[in-house]
Amino acid sequence: MPVCLDITDRSGSRESEIDLSTFWVGGQRSGCEVELDLPGVSGRVLEIACDERGRLRVRAEPGLPFPIRCATGSVGARFESFLDGDVLNVGPALLKLRFRAESSSDVVEAIDPAVLTASPGSPVGAWYKTFMEMSDHLEGLKSSTQMVSATMAAVLRATGADRVHVELDIDEGGGAFFLSRPEDEKAFRVSCSLIAQVRTSGQVVHVPVAASDPIASTFHSVRSEGISSAVALPIKALGKTLGVVYTDCTRDGAVLSVEDLQRVAFCARMLAAALGNRVLVHSLLDRDQNEDEHWALVSKSAACAEYIQRVKLYAPADYTVLLRGETGTGKEVVARALHELSRREKGPFVPVNCAAIPEQLMESMLFGHEKGSFTGAMQARRGHFEEAHGGTILLDEIGDMALELQAKILRVLQDRVVVPIGSRRQVRVDVRIVAATHQDLENMVREGRFRQDLYYRLRELEIVLPALRERTEDIQALAARFLAEAGEELGHDEVPEMSADAAQRLQSHSWPGNIRELRHVVKGAALRSGGESIRVMDLDLDRPGLEPASTAEPRQDLGLAASAVDSGDSTTWKERLEAQEKAVLQRTYSEANGNLTRAAELFGVPRTTYREKLVRHGLLEA
Repeated sequence: MPVCLDITDRSGSRESEIDLSTFWVGGQRSGCEVELDLPGVSGRVLEIACDERGRLRVRAEPGLPFPIRCATGSVGARFESFLDGDVLNVGPALLKLRFRAESSSDVVEAIDPAVLTASPGSPVGAWYKTFMEMSDHLEGLKSSTQMVSATMAAVLRATGADRVHVELDIDEGGGAFFLSRPEDEKAFRVSCSLIAQVRTSGQVVHVPVAASDPIASTFHSVRSEGISSAVALPIKALGKTLGVVYTDCTRDGAVLSVEDLQRVAFCARMLAAALGNRVLVHSLLDRDQNEDEHWALVSKSAACAEYIQRVKLYAPADYTVLLRGETGTGKEVVARALHELSRREKGPFVPVNCAAIPEQLMESMLFGHEKGSFTGAMQARRGHFEEAHGGTILLDEIGDMALELQAKILRVLQDRVVVPIGSRRQVRVDVRIVAATHQDLENMVREGRFRQDLYYRLRELEIVLPALRERTEDIQALAARFLAEAGEELGHDEVPEMSADAAQRLQSHSWPGNIRELRHVVKGAALRSGGESIRVMDLDLDRPGLEPASTAEPRQDLGLAASAVDSGDSTTWKERLEAQEKAVLQRTYSEANGNLTRAAELFGVPRTTYREKLVRHGLLEA
């Protein structure tokens, strides 16, 4: 039977139809029947088979760099059965499996629903009817408490159990539930040892005859409650254990058989599916609400559509992400959105500005140090990587990092291990790395100023942020947001309004400093306006130095010649800014008479950053 696959990966969404009994899913150029855009993967990933009964079975290729997950957990190396419509998480990609709909001429004759009802006196009659009713009941229930009550009632009707106890570990509707014969919801004592064993091992525990069991017979609860037989098993859904179902007999000689165990397991599986669907729906709704709160992911501009889609697609994965864009485009805000939309959202988010920390302190700041490891190390200190354990670390302006330190960052990416300065101990860290830069890393690699191996490690996934001049549709919405922030910070009773002329001036400005510049301009205007409507003069955009580079006159006090900007050799904003930066570097270096420390102070950056800029512009030998 043909299998249809709905595929969503980095290259977009598409459908594929395979008419084979067995086929492979793999990375690009893997030669597999289905190829996915998976970073760092070029071989086979997943085998899908359709058996003689038309059932789907899947198994994962061993040694993958990421787990393959489904609604009930991870897919292993052995074949597992799947249903029509099941969805797989293959790293950052989604794969939905379904059978192709048959034509009307191929449809078999429908059967009478009465045939599905067990005949009177049938040995499966009672529990079959119970399970069908339970399945129908669960479908219409919204509350987890109601779902548990329906499940416990089904267990008592379909098995020989006297009591049922359910422990539910979910945020809403969790707790302990009890039901015993006759319909009594009063709490009773259970075998905590059996429940603890299930929680520890994640496996089913069956004690057919407690009195003859060498371990269970020693439990105090078994003796005091007169428990003659017991079953306990986990409630598993979405790859997690949501709770435990426990049932037992307290009548002398009563036994829970293997058939009873199977029926309890079946009830628990239906409960897990219902709870899992409820938890999944709530998580998706919460995620949608959270996404609305991330202003970095709200835009009217077509230029932002791709990066917003990538943020939502990449956030759940643990791959390293490289954020690229001009200075001020909001890379740290996007990095925080990646963190808050991931499974690490409850962990720490640690931003590190690699350009702002002196080179001699960077290693200590990132990896930590032991007491006395260097002059001034009066006590031991944890590094930023240890602080980010269980969360996300942002390495902002990664292009400004020294080559020697780049090699150590590469080791952390490969092994997830850091070694503090002055120590031999290796500290394992569970951290997701997000890097950001405004520099041309490809050119830096060619010039030997950035390690090629680190470049490819950082670029597992890449997101490019557009400049503000490319998303002018968002200027007014961003300005309104920053005005609200300013009004709250300044204690204004009402948010200042933007006059029509001021709004037009914002729209026509070139914004070389991007969103950061817009934020500063708007907040400064809110302060200058004193809470009144903001005028053009409050924006203070006409002062020297903020004119668009294409029309501004060169400033001779910065040592800029007109040819550096308007010669025609520089045709893009980036080239003009590079020319301006080179001219200012020459000016400050000359004024400081070659003293790098003094020149760096004049330029306004750390000495190491200033020296790297001189080397990059060819003004100083490496």
